[in-house]
Amino acid sequence: MKNLFERELNWIINSPVFFSSQAELIARTEAASDFSVSLPGPVVIPNNFLEFTTAQSLQLLAKPDAYRRCRDELVEGLPALQTGRLGLVFERYLESIFTVEFGEENVLSRVPVREKNQHLAGWKTWGEFDFLIRNVEEKRIEHWESSIKFYLQVKDNPAWHNCWGPGLVDRLDLKGPKTFLQQLPLSSTSLGWESIPLAWRSWPLVKRVFAKGTIFYRWDPEREAFADRLKTLELPTGLNPEHQKSWWIMPESLAALRERYSRSKIAIVPRRFWMTGLIPFAGAESLENWNTFIANFALRAKLASEKKECLFVGIYDPTGKAQVQCFGFIATPHFFERFNQQ
Repeated sequence: MKNLFERELNWIINSPVFFSSQAELIARTEAASDFSVSLPGPVVIPNNFLEFTTAQSLQLLAKPDAYRRCRDELVEGLPALQTGRLGLVFERYLESIFTVEFGEENVLSRVPVREKNQHLAGWKTWGEFDFLIRNVEEKRIEHWESSIKFYLQVKDNPAWHNCWGPGLVDRLDLKGPKTFLQQLPLSSTSLGWESIPLAWRSWPLVKRVFAKGTIFYRWDPEREAFADRLKTLELPTGLNPEHQKSWWIMPESLAALRERYSRSKIAIVPRRFWMTGLIPFAGAESLENWNTFIANFALRAKLASEKKECLFVGIYDPTGKAQVQCFGFIATPHFFERFNQQ
């Protein structure tokens, strides 16, 4: 299990960032019709957005012993990281990374922004900052919003509304604008600024986004290799062109997928392990041959669809330590029924 968490830490640091420098501007035009900005008053402090790049991500924990200290801290918390929502697990990794990188005294996480209710007893919560960081080296305060996202692109079209979460609740045209138009500007309102520690407020404030994830593109394995499919993709506007890419298929393509990976084994990967596509304690005994997987597929797809889930599968080399070769989604009824209605 220690090896798994080291792989996940490496993925968080080394994988390409999700959004490009254009994302803040694109978010304004991509905001869905049912998206509305909710802020406690106007922005009164400069909303200085500062791009976070893949190169900067790669530099995290680069100081001597920083990676080792972060890894060891995470290892101590292994039981807490084995379960739970993936987004919260992702935040836990970032908290360790930022604490080691900037110093524990300079990192605050999940800082609430509350307003005293004038008419009723209690408080109104407007949101929270994922992270507030006092960057001593740069002499600035940094408001970070973090997210880990997995979207299936349902049309060869760069619009964000064509990128759906596997459960159909989340869409890129909802998450992107919320991040750039609501969560980040919150710290530039009067109430948001007052939620930053008083001792920190003498330094300028900048906004950053730590987002990692994957876009899964529709693939027909009977027609072409996925490497060829990658050459024809319509990438979503405002995303880093180097974002991590994988595939999703319809159930009728399962036989063709088997044909392409006939010598491999396959496994359903729980959401908790989507970052690297590994299953816990991945070994030959944990994997299935294709006959077993296909025999059980219809029932599994039905049960997953009832929970509004698609099946995330990993394909593994069955020899040695069962290394993952690739991973992707297989659509289930709730997803392809909606897909066919568009």
